[in-house]
Amino acid sequence: MKILIHLSLWVLLLSTGRALTAQNADLQEKTTVQWVPDTLFFGEIHEGIILLDSFKVTNTGEHPYIIRSVKASCDCTVLRYPKEPLAPGQTATFRIEFDSAGKAGDALPGIVVYDNSRPNMRHILYLSGYIIPRKKPKNPTGGY
Repeated sequence: MKILIHLSLWVLLLSTGRALTAQNADLQEKTTVQWVPDTLFFGEIHEGIILLDSFKVTNTGEHPYIIRSVKASCDCTVLRYPKEPLAPGQTATFRIEFDSAGKAGDALPGIVVYDNSRPNMRHILYLSGYIIPRKKPKNPTGGY
């Protein structure tokens, strides 16, 4: 009998916890944003160049815009973004540093911004260009 009571209490606690978590997720209002641009085209750069550029994000909705986290597709990209919520109508700069060292050819690194925007609660931003590889010096003996 004690086991049944304990089991019932655990089920009740777990279901209540899930309901509270769902309510907290619903309490955060979704908003709309506009990214300009959503892809940074950097053309051709030489391997080893560090590209500094930025995206602009504007809260076009009626609720504060909150960036929860940001993930880049490679460790070659450093991100600086607003940590505080953006009020409706406010614009902020999302800065990027892309290190092309060790890269060659077409480059299309992606950045996923997890936020409270409609419809998907995330945005994907891209850098796009071509990295010209360094030419390896010839070895005087004829090899590379």
